[in-house]
This record gives sequence, C-alpha cells and structure tokens, in this order.
Amino acid sequence: MNRHSFPSGLAQAIATLAMISAFIILCPSCNKKGADKEKEFKIARSFESGPVSFRVSLSDSAVTIAQRVKMLLETRAQKGWRAELPKFGDKLSEFGIVDYRNFQPEMGPDGAVVTKRLYELEPFLSGEYKIPPMEVVFYQEGDSTRHALESDTILVKVASLLPKDKASLDINDIAPPAKFPFGWKNILIVVGCVAAAAAAFLIFWKRRRIKEKIVPKLTAHEIAYRKLEALLARELVEQKLYREFTAEVADILREYIEDRFSLKAPERTTEEFLVEVSPALPVDAEKKDILRQFLVHCDLVKFAALEPSIEDVERTFATCKDFIEATKVREEVKAEAGEAAADSAA
Repeated sequence: MNRHSFPSGLAQAIATLAMISAFIILCPSCNKKGADKEKEFKIARSFESGPVSFRVSLSDSAVTIAQRVKMLLETRAQKGWRAELPKFGDKLSEFGIVDYRNFQPEMGPDGAVVTKRLYELEPFLSGEYKIPPMEVVFYQEGDSTRHALESDTILVKVASLLPKDKASLDINDIAPPAKFPFGWKNILIVVGCVAAAAAAFLIFWKRRRIKEKIVPKLTAHEIAYRKLEALLARELVEQKLYREFTAEVADILREYIEDRFSLKAPERTTEEFLVEVSPALPVDAEKKDILRQFLVHCDLVKFAALEPSIEDVERTFATCKDFIEATKVREEVKAEAGEAAADSAA
C-alpha cells in the first residue's frame, strides 16, 4: 500500500462525518429561512373539507395606498385526490394585480399534493376592501363528481396618504420683499418699461380680438366632442381594443373637466380627484356619484387588467357624453353673454 493513501474504511468514515457536519450546519439556516418565509404573511385562514384543505395567507390586513399586499393561495389534497385553485383573478376585481406566480405542484411526505399561487395586489383608493369567499373545486381520481370548499370573507383596510385635515396644515410666511434702490433714473427706467409693456399688450390684445372674431374660439364641450369623434374614427372598438378605448374616453372627460371648470383633473389620481376636485364641481350629488363610478371603473380597466365587455364600453362612452351634455349649458350661456359684452364694448 502507498504510504500516502488512506484505508478505504477510514475514507468512508471521514466522508460520512463531513456530510453529517454539513447537515448540522445548514439545517438551522434552512429552518430560519422557512421561518422568515412564514413571517411574510401576518394573516392566515385555513379551511378543510375531508381530504382537502385550503389556506389563504395575506402579508397584512392594514396598509396604506402606497403599499402592496401579497396573497398566497394554497391547496393540499391527500393521496388519490386532486384540488384546483380558484380561477386567476377571481374575487380580486377591487385590486390591481401587479404580479403573480404559479408554483409547480409539490408532493408532501404523506403523499399529499400541494398547489400554490402567489399574488401581489395594489389598492386604488383608501377605504375597506373585501376579498369575497373563494371556491376550491376538488375530486377523487377516477371519479367525475366535483366537490367544493369555500373560504370566508377577508377584510383589508387601506389608509390614505392625504392629511385628514388639510386646512390645518401650517404654511410658512413668504420672504419679505426686496428693497428697490430709490432714484429718478431708476424710476424713469421702470416707467418706460411699464409703458412699453402696456403698448405691446394693447397691440397684442387688439390683434387677438380681430383673430377671435375671424376664428371663434371653441368651447370646452366642442373640443371634447371633436376628440370623441376622432376616437371613434380610430375604430378601436371594431378592433376589440376595449381597454385602450376606455382609457382614452377617461382622459377626454378629465381634460373636459379641466377646460370647463378650470380644475386640474388630468394631473391628479382618482383618489386625489375625489377628495380635492369633486367637491368644487358645480354639479349635483347624483352626477358626482356617476362621475366617481365612471373614474373607478376606468382605473380598474387601465390598471387592474379588467377586461370590459362591449356593453361596458358603450356604457362608458354614453356616461362621458351625457356628463358633457349636462354641464355644457352654463358654458354656452356664459359664452353668449361674453360675446355680447365684447360687442357692446367695441
């Protein structure tokens, strides 16, 4: 035997000892990793019916509108049984589905088959969200009889990032005005600049008045109607691009509200619009409620991948057109009065 070699029995013993040491070292870290995974979900609801169990886990039940919620659906079917997860996105229409993952089925030590699906959800508005009961269908292998297992309702509270009392916010005083050095030369320069600016403005105003008489300015509702006509000409509905069509209609109505009422609607989120802009709209409560439902529906289509039907598209278009029609009357009266005043002044 070579003096540098080891007996085969000793080599096997060393290898076995190394494997045991590695297992002892790695096992606590594996357990810790599994424990950390469990801590990801603060809420867990389990439901069981015979050989099948259904578990719904949420990362949290109280978040802000800037946070997301992770939801894990998990079924466990004993040997000889099969369970099907709820359909994708079922009961989650109130949320936007930012991301999801379907896991490969796993076999447990007792022969049970475990299936999982992970969602990452995003709320649109503050308030209380309800995740209605979700249904798991299961059956025995070789048997066509279907059984159902249902979860219960889960509540998720979403807090707003807007202050509760915006009127109480402190506003710092502006800086005092800078002192202008006194002197007749400086005064003459300022007077000359003001006179030149006034003359330029007068020339510009007269030219603009002449141009306005030749080409009258379009009113807000006329602009909105032209945009709607241009949108129809693009034939998005005929191409069954319902989501794109709905988003375009929502943008047209927001721009109309800005032009019609001088309210910054396009730059705001739906939540900010409902909190800040909606109270200033000079329309009745019924029209405000219709507008709120319209904007929330469009957000669901745009951000939550909600697929609208042709009936939804027609209803969305009609709501936009009806709102413009109902709020254009005052503008027409105001425009006619302004033209009469301008003519009398001329």
